Amino acid sequence: MFWSKKKQKQEEKPVGRSADSAALRAQALATMRTARAEIGEETLQKIAAAIQRKQNSPIEQAKARIHQADADRVADELFWMMGKRD
Repeated sequence: MFWSKKKQKQEEKPVGRSADSAALRAQALATMRTARAEIGEETLQKIAAAIQRKQNSPIEQAKARIHQADADRVADELFWMMGKRD
């Protein structure tokens, strides 16, 4: 059965970063700086504020609470609400 298989030992990865990783990170940072300069700090702050408002909206908070709730209880509540409408 799948739950009784022993896990195979994975090869240990080196702790240090490789040259490719550092170069890729440097390129990503440069791209980010360029994009930030093109967009402008004020526009970037407006976008951040809009994202923050959306995440704190009552609808998004309700979605998060439903997602964290027990699936059976959510289903029971939905069936109860649908039955109540009829």
